[in-house]
Amino acid sequence: MQRIKTFYHHNPLGVRLLAAILIYSSLITLFATGFQLWSDYRYERSDIDKRLYQIETSSIRSLSNSLWEINPAQVQIQLDGLLQLPDVRYLEITTPYGEAFFAGSKPQSGQLLQHNYTLTHQDHNDKSHTVGKLTLIVSLEDIYQRLADKVLLILATQGVKTFLVSVFILTLFHHLITRHLSTMALFARRLKLDHLDQTLELKRGPHNDELNDVVSAFNSMRRTMLDDIKKRQQAEQALESANQALADLNKQLEQRVAKRTEQLEDRNRELQQTLNQLQNTQKQLVESEKMAALGGLVAGVAHEINTPIGIGFTAATFLADEAKRIEARPGAEKSDPDSKKLLALTLESSDLICRNLERAAQLIRAFKQVSVDQSSEQKRSFDLISYLHEILLSLQPRLKNCRPKIQIIGPNQLIIDSYPGSYYQVFNNLIINSVIHGFEQLPGGEINISIILLSETKQRVGTVQQAAAIQIDYTDNGVGVPEGWHQKLFEPFVTSKRHQDCSGLGMHISYNIVHQLLHGQIESLSGHKDNSGAHFRLILPMKLQPDKS
Repeated sequence: MQRIKTFYHHNPLGVRLLAAILIYSSLITLFATGFQLWSDYRYERSDIDKRLYQIETSSIRSLSNSLWEINPAQVQIQLDGLLQLPDVRYLEITTPYGEAFFAGSKPQSGQLLQHNYTLTHQDHNDKSHTVGKLTLIVSLEDIYQRLADKVLLILATQGVKTFLVSVFILTLFHHLITRHLSTMALFARRLKLDHLDQTLELKRGPHNDELNDVVSAFNSMRRTMLDDIKKRQQAEQALESANQALADLNKQLEQRVAKRTEQLEDRNRELQQTLNQLQNTQKQLVESEKMAALGGLVAGVAHEINTPIGIGFTAATFLADEAKRIEARPGAEKSDPDSKKLLALTLESSDLICRNLERAAQLIRAFKQVSVDQSSEQKRSFDLISYLHEILLSLQPRLKNCRPKIQIIGPNQLIIDSYPGSYYQVFNNLIINSVIHGFEQLPGGEINISIILLSETKQRVGTVQQAAAIQIDYTDNGVGVPEGWHQKLFEPFVTSKRHQDCSGLGMHISYNIVHQLLHGQIESLSGHKDNSGAHFRLILPMKLQPDKS
């Protein structure tokens, strides 16, 4: 097997040629053998048919005469004679009178041919008389055996012949082609650019054929490569000198470009940082000024309508007092029905007017809070953590129905310098909004207030440079803020519970307090992946600087 593998490795083309010759020769041999076997089988069958014909033409009449003459010995001799014919295995004659004659043994299996003949005799009046019935059984086993012996002989002789012819062709192919192809392949493998002086020569006589053309092409290619290498070496020497000069120039240019690029990158970084700061400041200023303008407008409108509402409330109460005085006057019960009805309508209408004017007065007070005035409260230092707990304690009466679980996460103590009342108003609005809008007055709500300290280095908080700031993340597990409402909810009069007497001013007031009074930021962030829960982030300075104004 190792020798076969080595031979195949060195002569793969010859091995494939040998395999192709063997395969196609074997197929042709099988086809020819099959055709010859089919012809022999047809010949053997025709030979059997001839013998049967001879029996029909010669032996049937003799057997009929012997049966007519009632000569059993002669009948048996004739049957034994027919049994000597090739492939005949069994003969049987039965007569209408119950007589039977046998020759041979009746086979039970195998390929058999059975023929039945009626034995008749004609008398001198040409009248036919049935004297018996002949049954003849012929076996085909000998034919098949002869064919099997013949096919083995044919295959053996054809196989040996095919193998010998294939080996001869392979040897001839190796001598004429394969060994020269191997020489050319070895020459090509050993061919290198620095060893192109060796020519290709084959160990064969002078022949003007395809192999000679291939050898000539190899040698011509080798000479062309030698010429091209010489030209390339000359060009490389010239190019090397030019490249050296260009490399020196590129090195100088790269140093200049690198230095200039470094300067430009530094400048670009500074400009980008400045631009980002300006954009953030601009955005915050525009948003703050917009909310401040809206707050001023609402507060101005509230101030203007406060007087007519007060006059209307005074008139309504005066009308109610007069109606009550007339109703309490002696003899009023004897008045006519129309007067009594008018008096009742007056009392009912004045009560309705008073209650609605009281509601309007509450809205007016809320409108006034939109315009934040820091002079209304004194700035002082206080512990934010303790103050938040106080806020939660003061809100307990308003949270008795919902009873949310409120958790404050942060340091144990955090001293800041700011306006405590403003913190109360901001967190009061946030918690009440969670109860009304997030939990919808239902129990089971959770609120987390997380406080962390930002970097101690100076940073911009709002529009004022501060030494340090805090970040407060207010979250709940309520229904969350609808998509598209994260900026809209800070606008005045925006609410989804107007039918529950919500004015929509709470978050607007909180926004103005955080941006104008506390100099901080407040924004609404997206909740979880399923948009459940509200999330507000506040960034506030730990110490408010005095206003420059």
